[in-house]
Amino acid sequence: MLGLATRLLEAQKQGDTRRGREVQQLDIGYPVSALSFGGALRNGLLCVGDRAPDAPVSAAGGGSTRLFSLFQGSHWTLLGNGTYCNPLPTRAGLNVHAVGPQGDLLDDQGHFHEAYRLAVGEWVLVRPDGYIAGFVTNENWPALERYLARLGLAASDC
Repeated sequence: MLGLATRLLEAQKQGDTRRGREVQQLDIGYPVSALSFGGALRNGLLCVGDRAPDAPVSAAGGGSTRLFSLFQGSHWTLLGNGTYCNPLPTRAGLNVHAVGPQGDLLDDQGHFHEAYRLAVGEWVLVRPDGYIAGFVTNENWPALERYLARLGLAASDC
């Protein structure tokens, strides 16, 4: 941070007021964090601790929105590619969305698929700060349940 501030000050002295990507802090990641879920390992470009990408999606009933709109608030978000094959009990503080023909969101333009590259049945857990907590597959679903319980996101009786 000190190095960045020094470079910006020197540029300002030279009359350069442009700000690059580094000041937007979009490249900051938290790969090792107490809030990271030790879920499925990924070989793609998106990893645990990365900022969750935005993408336009459509509600299954019509209307469009963006993933960033779904992430807004103090809740966690679980996004899946496909159907709810492992139903998660309702939890206060967790919003669950499935993207696909049987889900509640549609990826008409393919932006969600391009950004997340989730296999069918794979899920991504997004923290309230918009960073990826982990990836979930059928094999580590029980570990997700334990992780959510540790966070205090207990299943409700509804």
